[in-house]
Amino acid sequence: MSARQRSLREARHMDKAAYVGGDERFYELSYNQYRPSEDFRSIVEAEIEAAGMAWTIHRIGVWSHLATHGDPVAGNLPPQGWKIHVSATQENCQRLLRTVTRMALAERVKFKFANDMNTMRMMSSKRWPRGGSGKFITLYPLDLAVFTRFIEQLHGALKDEDGSYILSDRRYKDCRCLYYRYGGMRQVYRLDFIGQKVPMLVAPDGSHVPDLRNPYFEVPAWETDPFPSEDDPGEMTLKEGRYQVQAALGFSNTGGVYLALDQVTGEEVVIKEARPHVEMHGEGLDATSRLARERRNLELLGPVGASPRCLDAFTDWENSYLVEERLDAFDLRELMLKHSPLMKARPSARDGSDYYGMCVTIFTGLLRAVDRAHKVGVVIGDISPSNIMVDRSNMRVRLIDLEAAFLDGSDEWDDIHTPGFRRIMKGRKRASCFRDDRYATAVVMFYCLFPLMAMAYIRTDLFQKVLPVMMEDIGWQHTPVAEVIQALVDDRIDLEEAAQLLQQPATLQAPFSSPQRPLPAPRHCIRRLLAFMDAHSRLQPERTLFPLDPFAHSTNTMSLGLGATGVIHAFHGVGHQPSPAVMERYAQELQALDRTSLPPGFLTGLAGIAWSALLRGEVELARSLLDSADSSDLLHAHHSLYHGMAGIGMAHLAMHHATGLPGHLDRALSLARRLADTVHHGERGAYWQDEGGVRIGMGYGQAGVALFLLRLSQLSGDPAWRVLGEQALRHDLSYGFELETGVTTFPSSPEEVNTYEPYLEQGTAGIAKVAIRYGLWQDVNRLVDDFHRKYSGFCGLLYGLSGMLDVFVDAHLYSGDPRYLQMAERPYQGIVDLYLFEEEEGMAAVPGENLFRISFDHGTGIAGVIRALHRYDTLAPDEFFLDALDVHGAVVREVDGAGVGQAAIA
Repeated sequence: MSARQRSLREARHMDKAAYVGGDERFYELSYNQYRPSEDFRSIVEAEIEAAGMAWTIHRIGVWSHLATHGDPVAGNLPPQGWKIHVSATQENCQRLLRTVTRMALAERVKFKFANDMNTMRMMSSKRWPRGGSGKFITLYPLDLAVFTRFIEQLHGALKDEDGSYILSDRRYKDCRCLYYRYGGMRQVYRLDFIGQKVPMLVAPDGSHVPDLRNPYFEVPAWETDPFPSEDDPGEMTLKEGRYQVQAALGFSNTGGVYLALDQVTGEEVVIKEARPHVEMHGEGLDATSRLARERRNLELLGPVGASPRCLDAFTDWENSYLVEERLDAFDLRELMLKHSPLMKARPSARDGSDYYGMCVTIFTGLLRAVDRAHKVGVVIGDISPSNIMVDRSNMRVRLIDLEAAFLDGSDEWDDIHTPGFRRIMKGRKRASCFRDDRYATAVVMFYCLFPLMAMAYIRTDLFQKVLPVMMEDIGWQHTPVAEVIQALVDDRIDLEEAAQLLQQPATLQAPFSSPQRPLPAPRHCIRRLLAFMDAHSRLQPERTLFPLDPFAHSTNTMSLGLGATGVIHAFHGVGHQPSPAVMERYAQELQALDRTSLPPGFLTGLAGIAWSALLRGEVELARSLLDSADSSDLLHAHHSLYHGMAGIGMAHLAMHHATGLPGHLDRALSLARRLADTVHHGERGAYWQDEGGVRIGMGYGQAGVALFLLRLSQLSGDPAWRVLGEQALRHDLSYGFELETGVTTFPSSPEEVNTYEPYLEQGTAGIAKVAIRYGLWQDVNRLVDDFHRKYSGFCGLLYGLSGMLDVFVDAHLYSGDPRYLQMAERPYQGIVDLYLFEEEEGMAAVPGENLFRISFDHGTGIAGVIRALHRYDTLAPDEFFLDALDVHGAVVREVDGAGVGQAAIA
C-alpha cells in the first residue's frame, strides 16, 4: 500500500491563525495590517548614502528588497542560481545587517532583508514554514564565480557570529549564520490546476522542476554542490548513543518530538528537541529557553501527578533535548472524535451514557490536574485538547507540552496559547493567569462535546445559546456539566468546586431524543444573511470586494468557488440586487482579469466564472471565458469536476444546452475522449489518477467525472458515455465503509484508513448526489444516514451542513419522497441552532471554515449557505448539475421496493 497523500481538500487548507489579526470579523492576512518599524531600513539607507550609491529599497510582503535606481527589484538577476542566506539573533541582527549591506554594496550584490525585528522573529517562529525559517538576509550573486568569492568574503566577516540553523540550506564551513542553497532568483512560476503559482526551476533541457522549500538541503539533478560534503547522517542516536530514536512523532520549526529507546534502562521515552535562535522572543530568549522552562515545569508538576516525569535533559550538537516519561495514553482530540455522540450519525442511548461516564472521569481528572499545578504556583497558559493526555489503563489525566507554563507573579511568561482556548478580551495584557486556565479548562470540556469553541472569536453568545442546545442534543441537559462549564467561564467557582459539582447525580436521556427547537422559514434566514452581506461589502481598493476564505488569496479572488463570482451568483440566484457600486466594481475587476493567471477549472478557475456569467445572461462573456479556458495549458491537467476536464466539460454542456451555439458540444466531447484515453480499469471500476494517486468523491474523484459523462450522454445521444460514467461511479461507491453500524461513509482516497467524511466536496454526500442522477436508489438509501446530521465541523457548502442539506433537496426532487425533506430538517436545524448568529439589528452571519472569522464565498461561506437555503425553500433544481435535462425523464431510474424513484421534476 502506498503512503497516504494529502487530499485536495487538505490542499486548500490554510493556517487561519495568520488571518485573524487583520480584522475582527473577517479573514484578512494579519501582516498586511502591520506597519514595520524603520530600524532595519534606516541601517541600510545609511550604508547606501555612505557609499554614494543610487540604490533603493522596496517593501514587498515581509521583505525589503534592494535594487539599483530605476530597475525592477529582480533587475538583471538570473532566473536561478546559488543564493546566500544569513541568519541572525536578536542581539546581533543590526550588526550583521550593517556589515552585510556594506559588503554587498561594495560587490554590487543585490539582496533583501526582513522588514524589522518583529518580522524576523515571526519568520523564525514555531508556525513559520520550516523550509523558510531563519532567513534574515538573502543575497543574489550573479554567477557561480561571484557566489564562491563573495560567500568566502562573508565568512571572513561573520565567522564568529551566531544565528539559527537554516534547514533548507547547507552551512558554509563553520559559520553558524552563513548558509547557501540553489534556487530561484528572478523567480519563474507555473500555475497548477488548482490555481496556485508554483515556483519553478528550469532544467538545462527546458523542463520545469518545482523549486521546493523543503526543510533539508537538496541540489537539482543538473547542478553540483560547489562545496560538497561527505557527511553521512547515519542512524540517529542522541547523548553519545544512549537514546536510539525509533520514530518521529512530529516536527515544528522549533524542533522534533521523538519516540526513543533508552539503551540504559530499556524503556521507551519521549524526547523533545529545541533549536537555538528560533521562536525568538523577549530579551534573548528562544526555543531552548522555553525547553529549559518546560523542564522546570515538569520537575514541579511531575511529582504531584499533573504531568509526565522529567527523566533527563542534555545538549547534543547545537540543540537542546528534554527526555520525559512516555505515556500509554490518548489525547482529548481522539476522545471526542471516536466517542462523542454528536460526532455519530446514529448515536444510541448507550453511546450517550458511556460517554458521560468517560467525560465525568476525565473532566474531574483534568480539573484536579490543573488545580494541582495552581497549588504549586504554576500557570499552565496553554490548555488545549492536544495537550491533555488520558492514561488508557486508569483514565488518569496529565498535562503535556508545558513550554507555555510559568510561575505566577514572575516575568517569565510569553504569549503562547491555542486559538479558541483563551479568554478573548479587548485591551487585555498578554500574560495568561489562573483565571485563563480555568476558562480554558471549561472550553476543553465544551470541545469534548463538539469542537465549536473557535466561534467565540466572532460571537459572544456561544455558552449562552449553543451550549444548551448541545446539552439537549447529547441528552445531558439534566446533568451538572453545563453548569460547571458556564460557572468556570464566568469565574464563579474554583477548580475543586467544579470537580465536586460533577459528582452530583445525573439523569441521562438518549441523544437527540428531546424535541428540536422551532425553525424559522429559510427565506427569513436568507434575508438576514443578505442584509449582513450588503452592509459589509467593501469598495476600498486595498480590500477584496467581499470577505473571502484565505485560500482565495492563494489562487484568485474572482472564482466561483472561493471568490467574488460565487457571491454575485448567490445574489442573482435569490433575485437580490446589490448596490450599483458593488456590481460596477465586480464588472471592472472581471474586465481587468488576467485570464492567464487563472486555471481553467470550475471551482477556482475560468469555467466556473463562465458558467455563472451564462446564468446571469451574459452569453458573450461566458463564451469568451470558456475560450480562454480551452486555450489554457492546464486544460488536460486534471480529470476532476472541481479542477479538471469534467468541470470544464460541464460548463460547455451548459452553454450548449442554454444557447445551442455551435462548438460547445464538440468541445465537451473532446474532453470526454481525453478522459476515455486516460482512464484506468480495475476490479472496482473505472478510475483516473493524478500525481497524488486516486481520489474518491464528487469534487476530485470518479463521481464528479461520472456526472459529466451522464450529462454528455444525454446531450450527445451516445449511451456509451453513461456506461463509462456508471463504471466510474461504481468505483467510488465500492469504497464505502461502515464506520458505524448501518452507516456507510467514504475516504478521500483508497489509501486513507483513518478519516472518513460525509461531505459534498469529498465524502458521502457528494457521491450520493451523483448517484441520485443515475437513479441508483438502493445505493443512495444506504448512504443518506451518513449525512443525516445536525453536527458538522463547518456549515458551508463544500465541507459542511449546507452541502448535506443540498443533497436531501436533490433526493426529494428526484424521488418525490417527502421523507427526504423531513431528513433535510436535521442539517437545517444544525445551521440555525449552531452556526447562524445575530450580528447587527436585522442581520445574521455564519462563520467560515475553521470558525474564527466570517467569509462570504460560495464554497465555505455565506453565499453557499444562502444557495442551499434557497434550494430548500423553493425546491429549485441544481443549476450546476444541469438538472433541467431530467425534466423530460432522460434519466432511467431504478425503483426500490419502497417505491422510491418517481421523478417529482419529470
